[in-house]
Order: sequence, then C-alpha cells, then structure tokens
Amino acid sequence: MQFKILIVDDEKNIREGLAASLEMDGYQVETAVDGDAALKRFRKGDIDLLITDLRMPGLSGEELLKRVVSETPGIPVIVLTGHGTVDNAVEAMRNGACDFLTKPVDLGHLTQLVKRELQRRELVLKHRRLEEELEHQKLFRTMVGTSAPMRQVFDTVSRAAPSKASILITGESGVGKELVADAIHDLSPRKQKPLVKVHCAALAAGILESELFGHEKGAFTGATSRTRGRFEMANEGTLFLDEIGEIDQNVQIKLLRVLQEKKFERVGGEETVEVDVRIVAATNKDLKAEIEKGNFREDLYYRLNVVSLLVPPLRERKDDLPLLISAFLKEFAAENGKTLEGIDDKARAALYAYDWPGNVRELRNCMESAVVMTRGSVITAEDLPPMIRARNDFGWIRIPLGSTLEEAEKIIIRDTLSAQGGNKSRTAVVLAVGRKTLHRKLAEWGENGED
Repeated sequence: MQFKILIVDDEKNIREGLAASLEMDGYQVETAVDGDAALKRFRKGDIDLLITDLRMPGLSGEELLKRVVSETPGIPVIVLTGHGTVDNAVEAMRNGACDFLTKPVDLGHLTQLVKRELQRRELVLKHRRLEEELEHQKLFRTMVGTSAPMRQVFDTVSRAAPSKASILITGESGVGKELVADAIHDLSPRKQKPLVKVHCAALAAGILESELFGHEKGAFTGATSRTRGRFEMANEGTLFLDEIGEIDQNVQIKLLRVLQEKKFERVGGEETVEVDVRIVAATNKDLKAEIEKGNFREDLYYRLNVVSLLVPPLRERKDDLPLLISAFLKEFAAENGKTLEGIDDKARAALYAYDWPGNVRELRNCMESAVVMTRGSVITAEDLPPMIRARNDFGWIRIPLGSTLEEAEKIIIRDTLSAQGGNKSRTAVVLAVGRKTLHRKLAEWGENGED
C-alpha cells in the first residue's frame, strides 16, 4: 500500500525539502504551514504519519500532537526540534510521539524512522482488518455460502444493515430468511437493542393486532391488564415480521401508520405510544401479485420494500452444498454423539442431483436423518431419505443464467458425476478430461479426489 505523510513546519524551505526527499522514497506527501492547517487536514482522514515542528505560531506542535494522538490513537508522529529544545522533544514522546529529530534534519535518519514506523503501522492496519473480517464472519455465522448468489446476499446485507431503512426479504420457504434478518440486526447500530420476531401467519387477525400493538385492560374478554405489544418491546431495536403477506387489511392500515408516523394506540386504548423501530419483513409470496388481487396495500408494500433482498433457492446455489453438508454433519454428529468422517461418492452424487424444493431447511432435515440412520462413520446413499436416493433424472444439466465459467464448470462436473453414480473414471470419460485433471478439480473444491 502507498502511505500518505503530512509534514508541518512554518519554515518553507524545511517542509518543502523534507517533502521532496520523502516523495523520492515513494511516499505521498502533503504539507501544512502551521498547526491549525495541519489539524484541519488531518481530520479529513487518510494520513498515515505526521511529521511536525514543535515551535510554530498559532497552534503549537505540542498541542497538535496531543489532539492528533487523542483523536487517532496509534498514529505515528515524528517531531522536529532545534538543538535548544531537546527537553521539549522528550516531553513530546511522553505525550505520544514515536520519535524526534533535531534540526538540521539528517535525511538518511529520517528515511529510516519513516520506514520503521510505517512498517509498524502496516502491521497494525492488517491486524485491524483481520479482526474486522473475523468479526464480520461471526456476524454471518449462521449463514453459510460462498456461491455468487450468496455473495450478493452478503453484500446487500452489509450495505443496508447500518441504515434505518426498512428491508423486505423475499424467497421460497426454507431458504433462511430469518437468518438473514438476524444478520441484518447484528450488523446494525441497533445490535445491542432487542430483536423481536413475529410470525404473522401463525396468528389470527385480532390476536395479531394485539400482539403487535399491545392492549389495554378490558379491551376484550380475557384482557385483565395492560400488555405491551411487540412494537414497544422492540423500541430502539429491530422488529422482524415474518410472512408479512399473511396479515389482513385492518392490521395493514395500522402497520402503515406506524411506519409513517412512528406512533400508534394500543387495542382498546386512546394513549398514543411513540416508538423508534427498524422494520425487517419477510415473505415467500409475490406481494405485487397480492396487490393486484387486492389482498395487500400498495402503499404499505413500498414502505416495507425500501431495500429488497432476494434469498436464492438452494437449487440455484449448489456450490454451497459442501459447506452446508459439512456444517450439518458436524452439528448433528455432536448432537447424537457420533464420530463421522463425511459422506461417500454415491451419497454426494444423490445430494447434488436432488433439486431441494424445501431448500436449506430440507437439506438440514435430510442430514439429521442421515446422521441418525447411519451405522458407520461415513454417510452412504442408503442412509439418505428414499426420495433423495431414488433420484435418477440425469437427462439435463441446469446452469443458472449469470453463472461464471468457473461456476458452470463446477455444475457440469458435479452433475455428470451424479449421473455416473459417483464413478470418477466414467465421469472423466464422459467429459473427455484426464482422470488426474478431474481429481485435481474436485480436490480444489474440497471434495474427495480419489476413486
């Protein structure tokens, strides 16, 4: 990476001379005539190292040092001092400077100091990026996938989560929409506040209204006390409305008002309750079609669908099968007290050949069943549910539009391997490639490369 250095000195010849020398060493260099100008530039960001004189009119080098170190801990600062102010330079190091140079500056010594401190800074930045990446992966801990469709999901979540915008998650049943909602909350500024979930399809209209907005004592038979609704519980946090397409028109009207005005009344009450809630909704329905049928309000749809996020079905991201299978095997092996080494070729071929109409939820159930049923340390085709091991439609290979050449190659090889019952020798013959080439590619994808 190319580092940027800021040099501050009220003596033109010194700052321009130092700048010219460091530019010859390959650094980007900017200069400032005094401490005030330097602080203003520094606060714009992207400065990796500061070189400052101590004695300057206006904001002194000592004060500049204190402010810079306070605002950006760890930033390397080299101070320049005349022969008579070495004590001041030592004091500056106590205040956070990494080193000092006396004037006139030894350019060779300066080069060594700058190189040393920027190497340290590079290590710090790399370590910080690694920690951020690890934290980022932890936040996606329940969402498994490296395929192109899932990378798109991760990217959308990463960009939209820090905002206040409502998000509508769509996708077939079983694709993991609730896990996406979890990740959105975990990556948002509201992560320390509640994430409250409501399964709208599981509640009748009257019960859902009370569940969402709460009710007053005596509002209906059995309402013996005032009860807070999910909106109040989620105040300053996130409210996840699963199967939003199932709510009736009356609840839709009240929900629209909350989204517009951030206020509502409890069922049977007159007191207005104000809330600050981020809405994440999910549905497996085509809400535009529901709008055409008159079942869903168009104005509510646009309020919910500020950011749209489609979670792909498993059949369109079979590249993720190895990771998902491995994760589920590990989970259920531990749960059932078994030691498993993996799955054999025929079982793998059957799993790849199946279209997974129930998506990740169905795969998870399948792997749990296989772990329970297996008698050995390796999952075989016989351990799989009947509908999966009986799959024998190998007449076509489906490659999703937009797949890269590498992704298409994986699909072709895996589906052909499935069609050949996991036999790699026959697969190599059908594809007209060498067996070593086939084994190497499978090994690169983390799969067994031996017959």
